[in-house]
Amino acid sequence: MEIFGEKYILTDLSHDLSPKNPVFTGHLKTVMWDHLTHEETMKSGLTKAPYSYRVVGFLTCDHNSTHVDSINHVVADPNARSIDRLPLEWFFAPGVWLDFSQKAPSSYITKEDVQQQLAKTGATIKPNSVVLIYTGWYKKWNSPFEYLKNYPGLDRGATEFLADSGAINIGADAPSTDTYVEVTQVKVQPMHIVCREREILNMENVANIDKIPKHMFWFIALPLKLHNATGSPIRAVALVKK
Repeated sequence: MEIFGEKYILTDLSHDLSPKNPVFTGHLKTVMWDHLTHEETMKSGLTKAPYSYRVVGFLTCDHNSTHVDSINHVVADPNARSIDRLPLEWFFAPGVWLDFSQKAPSSYITKEDVQQQLAKTGATIKPNSVVLIYTGWYKKWNSPFEYLKNYPGLDRGATEFLADSGAINIGADAPSTDTYVEVTQVKVQPMHIVCREREILNMENVANIDKIPKHMFWFIALPLKLHNATGSPIRAVALVKK
């Protein structure tokens, strides 16, 4: 597509939001229904033929499908910033993606792993950047029982290194940016703790990271302005200049 006279390749990084989505343990499932059908709008007198419309109602969690965690998701202080209070520039930023698809299930992505990928790709993490972690796990999305277990994730050292390098928002193509071992067994989640300590964001259930044609790009993923919410589904895209 063309933006301000320049041609870009756009990569859609979001899964759909659907009742079929894998749902993290303890989170509300997505429910959708026809609140008004085309037939009902005409029968009730809301419209006159040939015009009609349809309205879909839905219930969901602020952490379903491709989404971003807000500061107050991991910080208990009542003054911690909710999703509607976060700077928009955290969602419109230079991006870098790194390939960790060779990592074993339930393993930790370390600082050394990150440094090796940066050296291999030649990518540079600029100040206030988005960093996307590709594990290949998103390809299991349509097999929920497989998707929700055994995924790798960042350890404390890797997350601190990314934050020190300029990352303000870190996303992964798995149910969590922490490893499955941390989420289900250790239950401490060091990646999320670093987000708490540094006041940075993380995104989960990101899709198609490996389809971004270059390792450096522009990232856009605006959250819904949900009052006092702890996160939001996002429609994330990567822009690479042709």
